[in-house]
Amino acid sequence: MMDTIVIKEYDELHIKDKRDITKKVISKEDAISLQSIIMDEEPVFKWGFKKLIAQHWVGTISLGDLNIEILPKLYGSVSEEQLRAVLTRMILVSHQKPSAREIPGSTKLDKNSLIEILIDTFLSSLEKYVQEGLRHSYKKIEKNINRVKGTIVFNKQFSRNLLKPAKFWCRYSMFTADNEINQFFKLCLNTMNIVSNDPSNKHRIKYLLPTFSDFTTINKDKALLKDITFNSTNQNAEESYTYGKLFLKSIFSTLNAGNTPINMMLFDMNALFELFIFRVTRIVYKNRVSYQMRGNYLLERDSDGKKHIALRPDITIKVDNDSYSVIDTKWKIPKTFSKESDVYQMNSYSTSIDKVREIILLYPLVYNKRMIDDYHFIDSNGIKRPLKIRTIDLMKCLEWRTFLNEFPEAIK
Repeated sequence: MMDTIVIKEYDELHIKDKRDITKKVISKEDAISLQSIIMDEEPVFKWGFKKLIAQHWVGTISLGDLNIEILPKLYGSVSEEQLRAVLTRMILVSHQKPSAREIPGSTKLDKNSLIEILIDTFLSSLEKYVQEGLRHSYKKIEKNINRVKGTIVFNKQFSRNLLKPAKFWCRYSMFTADNEINQFFKLCLNTMNIVSNDPSNKHRIKYLLPTFSDFTTINKDKALLKDITFNSTNQNAEESYTYGKLFLKSIFSTLNAGNTPINMMLFDMNALFELFIFRVTRIVYKNRVSYQMRGNYLLERDSDGKKHIALRPDITIKVDNDSYSVIDTKWKIPKTFSKESDVYQMNSYSTSIDKVREIILLYPLVYNKRMIDDYHFIDSNGIKRPLKIRTIDLMKCLEWRTFLNEFPEAIK
């Protein structure tokens, strides 16, 4: 039986000799394993006095018989189910094509693990792909066979078959389902079969596996390095591929000091919020949007004109031929006002990036609504350079079409 503890960002897990999930208490052995988890050179938990403190990473950690779920911290009285739904939606939207206006409606958000939710999402898409028929493609094969097929590779025929007159080294094409797409799906299913603890997901995986079992087994690292190109002939596999790749990129497995396997799927909320807002703006404003636009610098050396300190705002929206709006996202909830460092950063964008009409500093919904207003940077020349501080209610993304329609007004 798996013990499950659900916490939010920056919540505390108290440490005692014996685990008590009803009080969110973990054992010393649990604490040592959790404290050892490092993501992007940062600890997922920090030590306190007889406690561990979660940081800005959200997702699921499975440690032997203990499952820790970390959910984002949002404003207001929000249930665990709603937080899980918002997090799942943010992840799925962030990893879809910018042109996508729909997200999966079949995702079972009642599952108490992000890993199982994403597995369910992938399986729903893959089941549809299998029903429509597996993608077949021509595969080039070079092989020593007993009869001529395709064309003879003469250099190999003479070097290897000179004393084997009944053998022919041939190069030919075969129309087969054993291609890179289906090999990738086999890899996904085998990985999910190891990781999943959900009976429903396990049953569906075992039902699908025989369809892909005869295909070539591929390596996870190589599969993630390669990007498959989709077109009209294979686009029915694209959605499954997107969710499968998201899963494989996000799932990490390791061993603790006692050789207990740790499976985890964690997301940095700072990066996730930024990418989610970018995807939303791309859907709403289409090709007028750029992500981390390059080419702008804060300093230039007089002697040789060499530029220093690159400025890369999160999101830029082209308003017209002469101006841009800049959106910079901040995953934090200020208690009084924006941090001075955030405002200084916005000022550098305003003065150093050409044709900036306005700067929008975008936070999740906050407690202090008085900070949401229009400001301008004080300029000695009397030029007003606008700064807008805005917040976005992420709970509204559960009503997806409404959220998209209301987004322009929210940042206006």
